[in-house]
Amino acid sequence: MTKLKMLRAFKNYRAGQVVEIPGGLAAELIAKRFAVEDRQQELIETAAIEPATETADATPKRRGRRAIPKPDSPDAAGR
Repeated sequence: MTKLKMLRAFKNYRAGQVVEIPGGLAAELIAKRFAVEDRQQELIETAAIEPATETADATPKRRGRRAIPKPDSPDAAGR
């Protein structure tokens, strides 16, 4: 099996598609310039773990209305 990248559409294959085709047909498609051999290796995907970090929370806090204390009795307000 040969890995080919299609340059032009051929039967069920689209241009730009990478396919694996048996040797005889692959050689014919390369000779007729329908495809080129795909020599790109499989890409290996890796992931990195980032260390946990702490950040300061500078978000302004919304303050509520300050309650005005009510006097205990009506006589206390007049003093």
